[in-house]
Amino acid sequence: MAKYISTYDQINNSKRNSIFVVIAYILLFALLFAFLGYLFGGTSSSYAEDIIISVLFGGAIGIIVSLIISIYTYRNSGKLLAKAANARELRREEEPFLYETINAIAAGAGINPPKPFIIETNELNAFASGSGGGKSMVAVTRGLINNLNREELEGVIAHEIAHLKNEDIKFVSLAAALSATLLMIISMISRGFMYSGMSRSRRSQRGGGNPIANVVILVIALVAMILAPLIVRIMQSAVSQQREYLADSSGAAIIGYPLGLASALEKIERLNKEYLANHESAFTNKSVHALCISRPMVKKFSRLFSTHPPIEERVKRLRGGVK
Repeated sequence: MAKYISTYDQINNSKRNSIFVVIAYILLFALLFAFLGYLFGGTSSSYAEDIIISVLFGGAIGIIVSLIISIYTYRNSGKLLAKAANARELRREEEPFLYETINAIAAGAGINPPKPFIIETNELNAFASGSGGGKSMVAVTRGLINNLNREELEGVIAHEIAHLKNEDIKFVSLAAALSATLLMIISMISRGFMYSGMSRSRRSQRGGGNPIANVVILVIALVAMILAPLIVRIMQSAVSQQREYLADSSGAAIIGYPLGLASALEKIERLNKEYLANHESAFTNKSVHALCISRPMVKKFSRLFSTHPPIEERVKRLRGGVK
């Protein structure tokens, strides 16, 4: 018999796991910057000491950079994500039903009402950013408003409000920002290999360093650069997948009706498959993908890398297929 885990325990476990993932990101930043220190350091005659200093200095810079990105993203995730998704804030008179629905469900969840945003695309999707404590937002697409009925729209809004109530969006936003920066750094490292090779060659000619050790380190670094993007994607997946299940269940609990969200997810998957077969996704900035209620892609990805669990599994749980 499976052990019962309360929603409260799930939320706490999710927060704890998210903190571990963010720490892992910071350590990965430190390792990458330390390697940058190795690549471009060690130009003086005191080769060994110079390398050690460069590696330590690079690692410290990596930690500082990751902390700055984390703090800035944590405080400004709403604005950053709205801009990334080309979302604009809605006025009450534009979509009064959506406006009132967001406020009513937020009140039922016991959190401050988030600001409503809209993305002008026929694609069906939604995401939230912020926390239940304030400075939060919920963005929906025009296609979502036009194609979902009242119960389905309420289910989607409740799902996004649940993310805010559970305060998990901040960590997903952090993971997205740190991932994007890491991939940029990896690209920088790959472009620095030619310079590094010439630099190491000059040092070896001056008698500094072991040429064999240099080659071994560069090979290891090359393998690490190939694996790093995969590691980043796995870490993003670890942050995101369980949150979707949690937001589904806690969102359904807020409004007391899980079938609306189940029907909405089925409709989103079907209509998006038709739409995205002939149109480009409006969510071109991949940093937003992990936050959307449905991954804005047509192609199937390995579950190891996916930021979302399968729609059919989510629907099954909402309809009571999993006890």
